[in-house]
Amino acid sequence: MEFHLDRVRKFHARTVKERGAFRGAADRSADAGRPPGRRFLMKRQMVDMLAELIKIPSDPSANKQEILDYVQTFTDQIHMRNTLLGDPGTPALLAEYGQAGIVLSGHLDTPPVGDYWSFSQSQLASGRMYGRGAADMKGTVIAMLQSAQDLVARKIPVALALTTDEETTMQGAQALSKTLSIRRAKAVVVGEPTGLRIAAAEKGVLDLAIETRGKAAHGAMPHLGENAVSKLMRILRALEGFKGRIAHPELGSVTINIGTIHGGARLNVVPNKAVAEVDIRFPPPYTPDQLYHEVEEHLRRIKTPFTLRRIVSMPSVQLDPNSEHIRLLKEISLAESTVLVHASEAVHYSLANPRVVIFGAGEEELSHQANEYVKIESVARATEVFKKYAQRLVQSRAG
Repeated sequence: MEFHLDRVRKFHARTVKERGAFRGAADRSADAGRPPGRRFLMKRQMVDMLAELIKIPSDPSANKQEILDYVQTFTDQIHMRNTLLGDPGTPALLAEYGQAGIVLSGHLDTPPVGDYWSFSQSQLASGRMYGRGAADMKGTVIAMLQSAQDLVARKIPVALALTTDEETTMQGAQALSKTLSIRRAKAVVVGEPTGLRIAAAEKGVLDLAIETRGKAAHGAMPHLGENAVSKLMRILRALEGFKGRIAHPELGSVTINIGTIHGGARLNVVPNKAVAEVDIRFPPPYTPDQLYHEVEEHLRRIKTPFTLRRIVSMPSVQLDPNSEHIRLLKEISLAESTVLVHASEAVHYSLANPRVVIFGAGEEELSHQANEYVKIESVARATEVFKKYAQRLVQSRAG
């Protein structure tokens, strides 16, 4: 770990030191078709940093200190003020320069790498960087770091809000949402993978545990018992028929995923308990309470006893697509509109500041998949958009 961090520090220091010399060398060889020195150096730095960030373990079981150290080394060197918030085991980083500017928000954690990859982690091929988290959302985090470097150099206020528990509890975003940086920001950009489109709505989450009870008996005499698994199967068949009463013009209606089923102790014993965990995503203007009661009412109709327990409950998000800060981002990015079917930390930030927007490199459908990737040009494009957006927000405030 110490060797790795020393390598990171040397890399960042080398990049800063080489900037002037590299620019001159590149300019002298312009006739040979080489790109301008600064642009070439920044892109090389971006690619190298993305490869480094992808290689750092960041799944729920990983120690988050290594990836935090990597980011803090960079923000320290570009003279941002760093503060750690939230759970000490999965802290959030708030890096600030100036006040009341743009907040660029992202998460550093990822699901496990998983199996069935055709590419190695951080492999670069055909202009794409492959690896877990490349799209969701280390590519956009690198775009945020790169843009912050430029903004600080130009004395434009910027803050980075980076979490390490978005895939699990989102306690980091809850802690960050209480800070003045979030509450006073001219805009909070949540960098989820939108394919460089602008999202102003996302589905909420209602995760439920459904439990049924039975009576144990010998497997050879099932008539003497009550099979809890059979009861649960009836409940789940009924749940699959639930449609919900509300639909969104872009996000559609409720979706249901039966994620886990646990029941029984041995195959020759009638199970006396069974539990299923169900992931339900719902569009605005549904509320979690409203949906919970609709689901419960729907399942009670089949006359099979069960208990229902909430695991996770997060509201949906509906931002005003015609608000000033979103109109400005559309003008700068020339981006199309979209929506997110998964939940993000925007739900917490939007409760503290209405000037939230969701925009990032990478495609949503690549998240959590084998062979996840992000296009290098998309990361470069996001970097330019963030820089221009931050500058225009400051000009707007001055006006």
